[in-house]
Formats: sequence, structure tokens, C-alpha cells
Amino acid sequence: MATVFKNQLQTGIGPIVTISGATAAAGSPSSGSVTYTFSTQASTPFTVGSYISVAGASIAGFNGPFGPVTAATASSVTVANSTTGAPTGTISITGLLFSSNSAAKTTVIGFSLTNTTGLIVTANVQLIDTVVGTTANFISNVILPTNQSLRIVTGGEKLILGPSTNVLVSCNQASSLDAVLSFVEIS
Repeated sequence: MATVFKNQLQTGIGPIVTISGATAAAGSPSSGSVTYTFSTQASTPFTVGSYISVAGASIAGFNGPFGPVTAATASSVTVANSTTGAPTGTISITGLLFSSNSAAKTTVIGFSLTNTTGLIVTANVQLIDTVVGTTANFISNVILPTNQSLRIVTGGEKLILGPSTNVLVSCNQASSLDAVLSFVEIS
């Protein structure tokens, strides 16, 4: 049994962007990357270094949590993935902070959000159990004043995540939150 302490960091978090109607194009098997393309957005919805969650592709290997993003534009996002083929279906892509390991027990021991702007923002954290298929709000529309931090798991508190649970963080203003998630994995 191994116990590992880790941190997941994400900067520039904004509203959740779910892009439907995306397509996937695998690079050559040796390239180990997949580029998802979609209609051009007003701004680049995903940043290099961030994580995404993909659903709806007919080939299972194109679905799931991926990251870090290696390239991003207003109409595409590229991640490491060695899946080959040409998937069909309605592919949706959502920004993702963290996905728990399916083979380990994950306990969140610290979780903070920081408003990095001069604007008041409202923050949201959703937990998505990908095994059961349920979504729950951990916090919803919590007001975060300018240049302030919020500790949503701290001290003696803990948040136990089931296997393959995705954690999504969003707010009402573009590129305005930083998140730090500290956790323990026991495998």
C-alpha cells in the first residue's frame, strides 16, 4: 500500500465551457496526441496546462479526463492520447480541475479558491461521479470579494472522493480564479 500527498493547481479559471459538436482527430500512433476541433469560440476556452473532460465519442479511448492540454486555440484543443480511429457522436468538452484515480482512495485535505481580479465573483464547485453518473454541487454561487481567498476544505475537514470523481471549478468572470486542491491518494 502506498500513500502519496499531492497538489493540483489551476490558474485563470472562468465559466464552465461545454462545447458540443466537437470532432476528434488522432495524430499518428507515434505522436500520442489527439486534437479536438469545434466551432470557433469568442475566446480560447481552454488554456495550455489545463485539464479537460471529454464525453460522447463513439470510441471509448477518446472519452475521459485528459491533460494537461498541450495546445489550444479558439477552435481546437490538443491533449496527450494514443487512441486511434475516427470517432463519431456528439462530443462535448468541459474544463476540469481534477479527476480522482480509479485505483486509489482519494481524500481532499485542503481546497482553496482565490479571486485574482478587482471584480467580485461567484464561485462554484461541482463533483461528478463518473461511475454512477451523478453530479452534485459542493459549493454554488458563493461570493468571493476582490483579491480574496476562500478555504472550502481546511483544518480537520476532509472530502472523500469516490473512484473516478471529477472536480469542476467555475465562476462568473473569465480568468478570475486560482484553485489549489491538496489531497492524499492511498493505493
